[in-house]
Amino acid sequence: MFSLTYAAFFSFEPKAGNQYIIIYAIAPGTLYLLGKYFADKVDGNRANLVLLLLCAGSVFSISAILSVFTDILQNGYNVVDRNLPNYWTGQIIPATIMGAYFTIVMTIPALLIPEIKKLPFVMKIVLLLTYIISIACVLRIGSRTQLSISVITLLISLFYVMPRQSFKRNFFMFSLFALIIFFIANTVSFDLDQDWLSAFAGRMEDGGGEDIASGGGRTERWVKSMENLFEKPLGWSEDEFGHAHNLWFDVLRIGGFLSFFLLIAFTTNAFLSVRKAIKKNKSAYALNNLLIVYTLSICMVFMVEPILEGMFDFFAFFCFFIGVVKKYNTDYPVID
Repeated sequence: MFSLTYAAFFSFEPKAGNQYIIIYAIAPGTLYLLGKYFADKVDGNRANLVLLLLCAGSVFSISAILSVFTDILQNGYNVVDRNLPNYWTGQIIPATIMGAYFTIVMTIPALLIPEIKKLPFVMKIVLLLTYIISIACVLRIGSRTQLSISVITLLISLFYVMPRQSFKRNFFMFSLFALIIFFIANTVSFDLDQDWLSAFAGRMEDGGGEDIASGGGRTERWVKSMENLFEKPLGWSEDEFGHAHNLWFDVLRIGGFLSFFLLIAFTTNAFLSVRKAIKKNKSAYALNNLLIVYTLSICMVFMVEPILEGMFDFFAFFCFFIGVVKKYNTDYPVID
């Protein structure tokens, strides 16, 4: 209902192209059903579900990794311009949009804290290398959001997993973290004059602490959007104050109050489904940890970016993820 309603409102002024009328109407439901389909094909084993979601998240990030890392190899960190060409098309992509594609891979340390059955050691190494490359890419585009996601999800995962796993594994994990922190502290310079911090240095000089405190001016736009919910319930022009930088409020601007409330209904139901899946089997903490981390990281991006206009496939991935969760809740009993 949300997809069809939003597509109908978008059709009155299809700035991105008429083809998006069909995409907005069909793609979310299609990805949701694909999530249920793939969850059904992994035979209900929790370990297989973890592997499915790990692979899906990694595939989702491939394009951004190729785009940014290729630019690093060619130009290094001296080029301060944060907007980079897409690896496949050559089209210049804003850094904010590019950064969103790293969301899932930035959670890899948090995902690897619990022991994941059936995950080969070689796959763990590949995931860690992917994370290291992604960190290099995020630094290149100066994405504070992605670094925040990595740190916050890691802390949340630690608080969730530590009481549920053995002292031996916790001791090994903290010893490894201590060695990594010691190595970084003694070998890496965090001086903003360093080339690899050029993008961040430029952002700090332009915005400073005030920019961070206001979320880059987002909070003011959220207040205006809430006011427009009552003053302009059928939506308003982007020219008024630009994007709201929030999934729900940007939907309100284009799709009106009906699309807004339908989206709230869908996302609320989705988050309740995740909660139900986490409570389904408390001993399955590897899967539960992944569900918590994915949901939290996705929500953090939803809160600060115009998702449907700038990064629609990110919303499509969320629909795929929720399809997997729904299938797990509906059909799978507690499986050992």
